[in-house]
Amino acid sequence: MQSDFPSATWRTEPYAVISPTRPALSQAGRTVLVCGASTGIGNAIARAFCAAGARRVIILGRRSGILEEAAATLAAAFPNTAVVPRVCDVFSLPAAEALWAEFQNAGTVIDVLVWSAVHYPAFTSIMQQGAARLWEDFEGNVRMPLVFVEKLYRQSGHTGPKCSIYVTTKDMAKWGDTEGMPGYQLTKSAGTCAMQQIARDVPAAEMQMVSVHPGVVFTEAAESAGYTQDTLDWNHEDLPGHFAVWAASPEASFLHGRYVWANWDVEDLSSGEVRAQIEADPWYLKVGVKGL
Repeated sequence: MQSDFPSATWRTEPYAVISPTRPALSQAGRTVLVCGASTGIGNAIARAFCAAGARRVIILGRRSGILEEAAATLAAAFPNTAVVPRVCDVFSLPAAEALWAEFQNAGTVIDVLVWSAVHYPAFTSIMQQGAARLWEDFEGNVRMPLVFVEKLYRQSGHTGPKCSIYVTTKDMAKWGDTEGMPGYQLTKSAGTCAMQQIARDVPAAEMQMVSVHPGVVFTEAAESAGYTQDTLDWNHEDLPGHFAVWAASPEASFLHGRYVWANWDVEDLSSGEVRAQIEADPWYLKVGVKGL
């Protein structure tokens, strides 16, 4: 474990404390909406919420066939959870408006929102790609997550606590790791900052908000970018899945508005000097400049 991380324990695989079958993390009775859940990390998160006993898990994706296959697999594995696939381009404002209007008309209220979609950047400098191309990333990684969080917050007929999990990246904090994707770092940093700013004005008891770096997971997107199973020491995909369930539980309420990594041990975060620093410093584990 690197000394500049808050957790003394470095996790690469799921572990007992964040197991979705642990009673304290039960999602029974909740409806969960996962954006970008056909494959990869989003699919692993959807699977974890099913394992945690969610009443309904709605998975969004753009490719109908792959989405339907993912839903069928989840439904077969978790017959007590209603798995609902919805084809939706979450980067399209009209599509998002139509989706939430459908929810309202059907009387469907969302308890947990997981934003696991990402608008992939141009692999070039900002000056080479230009402002117009960069702005597409702002639309996808900042505006549309904000639209979904606003829809979650403003739902009519929802009287219970809500939760928003924003899947972000380590690259917004460790800029040197991906020098070829400045638009990705910039917009995910802005998106994470937007979530923490919302959390300043909305208490955790009303809408718990946590931004999570999911770890380094070998996904379809990673393969498309040229990575292989041997390129890196990949994390197990269930690690971010299980961590997301924990982040949506009351146990994680002390992280409201903060940015954490799925690799960090939750018991390390929840106790000792780290917990004391979280309680004492309102800007710890948040986007900003330390030292001013």
